[in-house]
Amino acid sequence: MFRLLAMLAAVTPALLSAVIPGESCGWFAYKVPEPSTLETVVWRSAGWAMDLLPVALALLALWWPRRFPVLGAAAAATALLLSALTLAVPYTTPCGPMRAEWLFALCPAVVLIACLLARREQPHRPPHRVTAAAWTAVLVITFVRGILATLPVSSGEDVGCMAELKDTLALAHLHLFTAEAVGVWVAVAAAGAVLTGRRAAPAAGLLLLVPALFEPVAQLASSAPHTCAGAAELISLPYLIAAVLAVAGELVPALLVRPR
Repeated sequence: MFRLLAMLAAVTPALLSAVIPGESCGWFAYKVPEPSTLETVVWRSAGWAMDLLPVALALLALWWPRRFPVLGAAAAATALLLSALTLAVPYTTPCGPMRAEWLFALCPAVVLIACLLARREQPHRPPHRVTAAAWTAVLVITFVRGILATLPVSSGEDVGCMAELKDTLALAHLHLFTAEAVGVWVAVAAAGAVLTGRRAAPAAGLLLLVPALFEPVAQLASSAPHTCAGAAELISLPYLIAAVLAVAGELVPALLVRPR
C-alpha cells in the first residue's frame, strides 16, 4: 500500500502540470530578463529530479523490490532537497520572479514518508523477469518520448505527416501533446510498473493506447485531411509498442507458469 502511495505522490507533479495553465505575459519590445546561472542550475536540477523520481521508484519495484524503501527514500530525499531550493531561489521569467509551488515541493516529502513506512510491510517478491523487462522497456519508451516532446522545433523542420484536426479534436490533440511533454504517460507507465501482478497493471498499459491511436481515430471520425500516405501512418508506433509490451508483460508470465 505504501509503495503505491509513494508512486502516486511521485507522479502528482506531472498530473498537476497537465491541468494547471501556464502563465503568459505577451510579447515585449524590450530585452527579456533572463535567469542567472544559479537559477538555471537549481531549477533544472529540481526538474530532472522530479521527472526521474517516478522512474527510479518504478525500476526499484521491478528489479530491487526489497531495496525499495531504503533506495526510494534516498531518491525522494534528493528530490525534496532540490525542490526546496526552488522555494528559496526564485526563477527569473518575462512575467517576473517565479517561485515554486508548495504543493510540488510537498510531493517528494510524501514519497519520502511513504517509503519509510513501506519498511514495515512484508518484503515484496520481484516480478517475473519477463514482466520486469517489459515494463522497463515501457518506461524507456515513454520517458524518451516525453523528452522529445520538449525539444524545440524550427520553422523549417519536417515534423512528419499529421491530420488537420479542427475545433474540439484539435484542442484535445493539443492537450495530449502537453500531457506527453510534462510526463503524464511516464507517470502511467511508472504506476503500472508498481502495480505488476495486479489487475490494474494491464489497464495502465491500455491507457497508453490513447496517445497511440487518438490521431488516426480522430481523423477517421472527422474525415479530416492529412498529409500521410495512409491513415495508418498517424498511429504513434512507440506508444502502441509500449501498450502491447505492458499487456504482454502481464499475460505471458501467467501463461508460462500455468500448469499443463
